[in-house]
Amino acid sequence: MRTGVSAMLGGAACALLIGGMGTAHAQAKDADAAGGFSIEGSVRARAEVVDGQVKPGAPDSDAMLSFRTLITARYDFGGVHLTAELDDARSYFQHGQSTAGTSETNALEPLQAFLGIDLGNVAGQKGKGVLRLGRFTASSGSGRLLDRPDWSNSPNSFLGANLDWSSARGDRLTLIAARLFDKLPSDRPSIEDNQVELDRANAGLQFWGGSFTRAKALAGANTELFAYGLDERDRAGRATRDRDLFTFGGRVNRTPGKGKLDFELEGALQRGTTRGSTAASDLLDRKVRAGMANVEIGYTFAAGWTPRVTAFFGYASGDTTATDYRRFDPLFGGRRGDFGPLSLYGPASWANIVSPGVAIEAKPSKAWDFSVKARKFLLASATDSFAATSVRDATGASGRDAGTQVEGRVRNWLVPKKLRVEAGAAFLAKGRFLTDATNAPATGDMKFGYLTLSTFF
Repeated sequence: MRTGVSAMLGGAACALLIGGMGTAHAQAKDADAAGGFSIEGSVRARAEVVDGQVKPGAPDSDAMLSFRTLITARYDFGGVHLTAELDDARSYFQHGQSTAGTSETNALEPLQAFLGIDLGNVAGQKGKGVLRLGRFTASSGSGRLLDRPDWSNSPNSFLGANLDWSSARGDRLTLIAARLFDKLPSDRPSIEDNQVELDRANAGLQFWGGSFTRAKALAGANTELFAYGLDERDRAGRATRDRDLFTFGGRVNRTPGKGKLDFELEGALQRGTTRGSTAASDLLDRKVRAGMANVEIGYTFAAGWTPRVTAFFGYASGDTTATDYRRFDPLFGGRRGDFGPLSLYGPASWANIVSPGVAIEAKPSKAWDFSVKARKFLLASATDSFAATSVRDATGASGRDAGTQVEGRVRNWLVPKKLRVEAGAAFLAKGRFLTDATNAPATGDMKFGYLTLSTFF
């Protein structure tokens, strides 16, 4: 646990940054006008509490106060630019055995540092984009396989090359060939003390692939094809499952619009080999036979608050046999949009899950918006661990019912584009599996709440 002095210093630093934003923004504008330099950033403070924790070994109840400061500077030489982003992610007051880790805490980390080459026409097609060389964050398509999630205080970053180009008609091409950065420090005492240690590019993990989206190619819907490869090997001090994965699939979606029906169909297959665990004694390369799918249909009403109602169904395979590995690996995707809040919460993920549900979202005014979502959680395989919980019954006797989740949030711009407040909550009524499985914690239903204040400059 951290001292109250450390917490007060963190809060004071946050307040100082917020107080100086108007001056910093004005200076950045003057510099930009003088010579191609620009700077922008944000500061976010989030308080969250959880009770009835579902993950084995974690405290039944936990609380955390976290701060995320992002500062991005860019110098444009005309057709080529240099970009650097600093991420200072700190957390306070969480339990010594908290589920919060390097996604919440990563102090003074240069999250991005790359040379950007601006692109215009490609292969005779008019458009614009950028080729990034260096350290960068990345996202593609729906973000379920590759994303920079806003919920995370410390998102994934890569070292290598990344192309993101869009044509004049809206087609999009993304390509990536990179190594993942390991977030450091990763040990519990250092995380609790907000120690500063630079992340390290993982020489044992290669990630490559990309996607192409054709805008309005099918009855007004966008069509996307994607493929990603991941090659992972043990290295000094780091045991892995030696994953050699190839993930490929497609997506068809029509974007929401007032008075219109929208939909999304996405599916992916995963092939290759992997070990069943990181144990040194596990030398068997199992054949990967995994997959995922998501189906969503929605309608946005044109009048009043323009509410959008949706129904959806998600599936990701699970299970491991003596020779096959059938648990889907979501790679570097995000899950906040599909499965609710993360950090101290986050029981669900794109692994061993079957989940139908419904949602409604609305925007009463330019400043206000809210959403409410309910979904059922079932196991695709009764003998595998459920999603991100690590709860497992190898016999399958505890069934497939993991429970029902209801979550919602409300946001308000206190100062348009400058200061926003967000509050949210989630409730998981645990099903038989999360109460009867051998290693399921003997806690009640899971309850979670958070309050966020974000300022932008």
